[in-house]
Parts: sequence; structure tokens; C-alpha cells
Amino acid sequence: MHASSTRNSTSMVADPQSAGEFDRSELERLIDAADAVSFDFFDTLFVRPLLDPEDAFDIIAHRHGMHDFRQRRQAAQAAAFRNMLAAGRREITLKDIYACFDGDASAVTALMRMEYELELELIEPNQELFPLFQRLVADGKHVVITSDMYFSADFFIAALRPYGLEQIGLYISADCNATKRDSGELFEHLVRDLGLPPARILHIGDNLLADVTRPQEKGLASFHYRATRLPPKKKGASLGLSLSHGLLRTCGEEINGGSYEELGFLYGGPATVGFLQWIEERARLDRIDHLLFLSRDGYILERVARQSQAHKFPRFDYFLGSRIAYSLAAIDDRNFEHFLPFLLSGSEGLAPCELLERIGVPAPAPNVMCDLGLSAETPITPDLRGRVAEFLYAYRWQILQVCQSNRRALFNYLRQIGLENGRRVALVDVGWSGTTQEAFEQAVRPLMNLETVGYYFCLADTPERARRDQTQKMSALISSASTSAETVACMYTNRVAVELFFSAPHHSIIGLQPGNPVYALEDAGRGAKDDLQGISNAICQGMQCFAEFYYPLKERLGLRNTPQQIAWPMIELASTKSWSSMPLIQRLRNIDAWGSSRHRTLTINDYLDV
Repeated sequence: MHASSTRNSTSMVADPQSAGEFDRSELERLIDAADAVSFDFFDTLFVRPLLDPEDAFDIIAHRHGMHDFRQRRQAAQAAAFRNMLAAGRREITLKDIYACFDGDASAVTALMRMEYELELELIEPNQELFPLFQRLVADGKHVVITSDMYFSADFFIAALRPYGLEQIGLYISADCNATKRDSGELFEHLVRDLGLPPARILHIGDNLLADVTRPQEKGLASFHYRATRLPPKKKGASLGLSLSHGLLRTCGEEINGGSYEELGFLYGGPATVGFLQWIEERARLDRIDHLLFLSRDGYILERVARQSQAHKFPRFDYFLGSRIAYSLAAIDDRNFEHFLPFLLSGSEGLAPCELLERIGVPAPAPNVMCDLGLSAETPITPDLRGRVAEFLYAYRWQILQVCQSNRRALFNYLRQIGLENGRRVALVDVGWSGTTQEAFEQAVRPLMNLETVGYYFCLADTPERARRDQTQKMSALISSASTSAETVACMYTNRVAVELFFSAPHHSIIGLQPGNPVYALEDAGRGAKDDLQGISNAICQGMQCFAEFYYPLKERLGLRNTPQQIAWPMIELASTKSWSSMPLIQRLRNIDAWGSSRHRTLTINDYLDV
């Protein structure tokens, strides 16, 4: 987009203000001392919900299926500038740009009109400055707008009309054939028309060169506005990431910077919205009768689905349980040995009694465990694993009582939510290899005849997934069938970070107990840990906030992004090679209750590719 609508590299030069803040009292002092106040428009009075203004071109590209529109539009603007220089002019217009755009004349005109209308739809008042602007107008202060832009005055009048401000004086480079950025000639027009000494005019803007240096060279007072929440420049960022950062600036003023809410807004929110759109499409194709958003991964998905009117889902529930609970429900005296590897999985470093705690089975008295050489102070090692397996087998009747209770509760639970034989059910999970789906199907098969399919955010290319493909119906938003194997591998390697977003503000569920309604047994985990429930709640709040703002924006702009395009910020996060830039994620401890122990502390670095 226009040079004035993006941040010039010179804006990184140090100035008296710190990045990401501005001195409001100093601004008020300068306003009081001025007879007239000039405001920059883009990124000052009005902002777009985008990281980069040129990301608007990608919206047009998606609308029309014109994948190279951004490149063609950029080329046309460069050609318009060359023509401008050849003709001895100082500024271009939108018509000049599209005169250089290849294609059928009527189609090019339609594209030009679409860009014009899209920009009007995109811009929103900057709540850090727009109320001040309105106040000054209401107080009778002489206020004008001075902008470098290829749009003519009619655009700015249309933008200001909804606020009753269309009478504001406009100094627009496209109309004046003069700019702020080059030699500051646009300010000469301003001074001449206002008839005031330059020093009595204050200009406010975000660009250090065009809005500070140039007006000062012309004798004007100036104020360098720096947004409190300034989105980072990310070259080549996806449209999804651009929208999440842009929406955070335009709508997320109540979300603190550097918080878990912010993380949820920027990454978890797009992932949730994109995944839900994909689920809606798949459920319609698969003629699903009932969606089960499995805990804890489906917590935020179910909440957003229930609060949003943007989707049409079949009947759905947040379904309590886990791989642990369903596996226990599937265990009986005939298959107990088959499930011993499950009971022992991830046991190294845990105390023997902790193996029982994590499945909700009371352990024998400490002195009994000591007599067996399995005291609470004896971490399980590979050498001790055989003895632990023998103990579990000898203790199986206690374990089987819990399994039977889980089985009975699971059957009651299915009936309580209205499921019956022959229903087509989709289990919604994050990923990665269909383990929980397999446990669910094993547990439910003897209880009820359901046709089940698994819906996943990502399915990894693991041997377990390949094996389950032979017997389980599974589909995923992200898989090697829809994106590169490298991307899928990154997602799987850093899966703990992804799971952090798809969690819930309650502990892991390790069992179900009969009742009306069925009661879930939770496991808080063992050892040192952070306030994981509070963190999850904060992340979920940010994700819900994103959805709340995204759906109206989608409707307003006519966004037609695919589910994967919407969710791409999460893929970008999982593909990062610099987790040190994500300290809120990197510092978490013992986030996996199944593998947690009083004998050790695991940080997320033990799971991530760092």
C-alpha cells in the first residue's frame, strides 16, 4: 500500500518517547498551545485490523480466487510511481494505479471499486486518539486532517460521515499533488490555507519522517504518536496472523499485553474459529448426528460453538472423559494383561503409588508398599518395571472395581446426553494419532452400537496413526494430505504447546462415576506446578474474545478464508524455532498430570523442540 500508510524504516530512529507509549499530558499541553491541530489519518486517527495494510490485497485475492492479486497490485503501484515521476508530478491516485493494472477494463474497474470499498469497511476509529479528535471538534478547536494517500477527499469524507465529521478540513496528497513524506510540501498548503504562523499549528502522526521531521522542517509543532499496542512487523505473516494482531489492536484494549489472554487471542482464537468452520463442513458431509467435544481439548471449542451464531452444527456436548477414563472403562478381567502397557506408560521416574493415583485407585498402605520394595521414595526405573507390572497384576481386583464403575458410568453418560444405537457420532479432539478415539470405541462397543468418526486439529504421521487408519475413521484440519509433511512434523514435535491452548480450566479427568448427572473424577497431578487452571482460563478468555470480534468482522468484510487459512497462526506458532520469545509458554512446569511426579519437575522445554 502507499508509503505513508506503512511505517517507514526511519520510524525506528530513537526519539524522546519509548516505543509502545506516548505522553498524553505532553500532547494535551501542545494542543492547548496551538491554534490549529492537524491529524494524520491512517494508523493515527483510524486503524485497520491488519498487521500490514497491504494484507487487504490478500482479502481481495481470497474473494476472487485471484491468487496473484497482491503481486499484480504492487506492480501496478510501482508502475504508477514511475509514470508520476516521468510526468513531473508528486503524487499518484487510485485511478493512476489501476490504469497500470493488466486486464479487462471493466474487471479492473470492479477491482478498483472493491479496494475502495474494502478500505472503507476495514478502517475503524483508533480509540487512543479518536475520542480526543471528537472532543477538540466539539470544543470548537480548528482541526484538520493531513494525509499522504492515493485516495481522494471523497474517501475521507465517506469515512468521517458516520461520525458527523464530514465537514473537517482535508489536506490529501492525491488532491494537492504534494506530500508530507518527500519534502513536506503538503504542510505548506496547510499553512497557507489556515493563515496561521506555522508554530501555532500542531501536527500529530505516527510516522517519524512524515509526521514529525517534515512538519518541524516547515516550522510546525509536531507530536509523534506511538500506539500503546503496536503490532510487530512480521514479513510474510499469514492473513490469519495479520487479522489476529490487527483485531487485538482495534478491539482488544482490555487485554493486557504480554498476558496469557493475549496469547489466546492471537493464536488460540484463530485456531478455534478455523477448526470450528472445518468441523461444521465435515459434519455436514459426514451427516453427523451428534458432536462430542472431548474434554479437555474440546472445552473452548464447545463454548465458542454454543455462544456463536456463525455456525450450524448438529447436536453437540462437551463430553467429559479422557483416554484414561475410556481405557479404564474398557478393561475387564479377560483383557487386563493386554492393558498393562497402558497402565505402565510414562511411568519411569514416578513412584509406584503414583501409578495408582493417576487412575483413581487407592494404593495399599505405605508399609505394605515398602514390604514389596515399592515405597513412595522408590522411583520406577527400567529395572524395576517388571516388579511393578507384577504388582499391578496382583492388585488387579482393586483396579477392576474402578474399571467397572467407569464402564457403568460411561453407559449412563451416553444415555443421559441422548445417544442411542445407530447414531453417527463425531469425537472432536486436538490430535495426534487417534489414541483417545481408540479407547472410546473399545469402551463403548460392548455398550452401544455407535458409528464414530474422529475430527482432529492435526493428525501426525506416526506409526500408531497409520495402524489406526486401518480400523478408525479419522479426519483432520491439518495433516500431510492438506499441508506439507514438514509442517505436520513441527506440529507434532511441539504438540504440548498446541495442547496448552486447547485445554480447560479444570484438572485432567481420569474417571467417571455413576450418578445423575455422571460425576467426573479429576487428577490435579503431582509435584511443583503453576496455576494451570488459571492459565487455561485466561487463555480461553482470550480465545473467546477473538471469536467475539472475528465473526462480525468476517461478516462485514465478506471474508472467505478457508479453515486452514484462518487457523494458520497456530501452525506458525508451532513451527517457531525460537521458544525463548514465548516465555509464558516456555516456563510452565508439570503440565501433563499423567507423567507428573513428586520426584521430578518437568518444564515445557522437556517437550518442545528448543
